[in-house]
Amino acid sequence: MFCPNCGKEIQEDSEFCIHCGIKIIPKWRVPLEEDVRNIVIRRIEAIKNRDAKAIERLVHKERYTKFDDWPPFELQGPEGLDNEAKALRVLKKYDYETRSWKVIFLDDSALAAFIIRYRGEIRDLKFDIQSRVTIFLTKHHGEWKIVHEHWSRFPTASAP
Repeated sequence: MFCPNCGKEIQEDSEFCIHCGIKIIPKWRVPLEEDVRNIVIRRIEAIKNRDAKAIERLVHKERYTKFDDWPPFELQGPEGLDNEAKALRVLKKYDYETRSWKVIFLDDSALAAFIIRYRGEIRDLKFDIQSRVTIFLTKHHGEWKIVHEHWSRFPTASAP
């Protein structure tokens, strides 16, 4: 289980996050918004932990699509998961913060939008990126699954 506030892993029966101190609502009382947000945080934590299999378990693989903020910038289908798995093998460091969350429900679908700042190192390239992220999820066999992700970097200021 992951803290809905800071995204760090916590014990299933935690009453408070040992990392940030937020009160944890028991799983049986988690509002739908937090349920969706937890899926998205688990997805980001899987990047941090370089766990491609965990990412695959969170997506609806047959319907999955993605626009990434790393090349290729084209629309990707399930092959985007393979591209990401290759990148995770050379990811050395990864840390992130999220903010400005908004979750909207449409029957058995949900749209999660937020801003992420992530930094780290891949091969010998250091990065520090801020992106807008929108993730579309749907219920599949009673579980929230990611169907589409759109990651879009904030423009960087260019030198005069």
